[in-house]
Amino acid sequence: MTKLDENRLYWIDLIRSFACVCVVLSHSIVKGGTVGGIVVNPVYYAVRGGASILFFMISGALVLYKPKPFVPFVKQRFMRVMLPMFIWTVVVLLIGCCTGAKQWSQLPTMLMLMPFKPQFGTYWFIYVIFGIYLLVPMLATWFEKCSQRDVLLLLMAGAFVATVPYLSLINKDFSQAVTSANGSFYYFGGYLWIVVAGYYLRKYVNISKFKWWYLLIVVVIVALPFLLLWAGAPLKIVKKHSTINLILLCCCYFVALKHVKLSPRMKLIVYDFAQHSFGIYLVHQLVINYMIMPLLKERLIGMHYGVTIPIVSILAIVVSYLIVHLLSKLPYSKYYAGF
Repeated sequence: MTKLDENRLYWIDLIRSFACVCVVLSHSIVKGGTVGGIVVNPVYYAVRGGASILFFMISGALVLYKPKPFVPFVKQRFMRVMLPMFIWTVVVLLIGCCTGAKQWSQLPTMLMLMPFKPQFGTYWFIYVIFGIYLLVPMLATWFEKCSQRDVLLLLMAGAFVATVPYLSLINKDFSQAVTSANGSFYYFGGYLWIVVAGYYLRKYVNISKFKWWYLLIVVVIVALPFLLLWAGAPLKIVKKHSTINLILLCCCYFVALKHVKLSPRMKLIVYDFAQHSFGIYLVHQLVINYMIMPLLKERLIGMHYGVTIPIVSILAIVVSYLIVHLLSKLPYSKYYAGF
């Protein structure tokens, strides 16, 4: 791309690029280093909100905006998202068998299960988002006709479900109150309403002028996990993707990045990185596990996490970008490079 496209949403490219960096960071935090562990949990929490959750919101902002016919949309999403993931899953499994991390006898079973559940933990997001894609043609048709109030009511129901686990501070039984498929609010929870939130933030939330209470809201949201932990909330709930505090943090990221003013040159840079982001997502864990850590693990031991996290993440991003860029030059690259 050599010139700007006036119809392109470059702020979406910026959010996608930020989310991609957060994903790599989240997988770099536990790699190497033994000093300064106090920095790990806050940084992990901050990037966790900007990683998978933000990708769900981006998807909602893009695919729910206009009605789409079912078969062409699902076919296009399968070729764009699922097929590259299947190819890289096979690569991961073969590497695992060759290195002894997995048994060759397990390979046929893992390949058969591949269409139904992740065989490589990092790819869990793709299965969830494709499941949501199957509902998009129906949802997008409804969103075209519904009012802002209707969408807001749906989001309020999702926010309620995301808050219920914290009622376990009053009664421990609430921790499982919305996780049963037989429950009334189960289908308003999870990741679907986060996708809807992305649609809502794109269509209805525009900040034309900064007001002091915006900052107050952000401060409260940033302080919320610490207050919850102080109140006795379990860490596993506080850092769970589907709980309200992380989702609100992600909304802050989305709205802030949506209103960033980019120069023409920066738009092109962000666009280029965003084009590589899915490919980087697919390969970065392999780069970290089989390239960076074997070379640097001994040197990183004993170093401060404040040093090892940037080293691992920057190397992972650069190397993954180069791999994806080179793959994109080959024939049929859209089927395996994530373009």
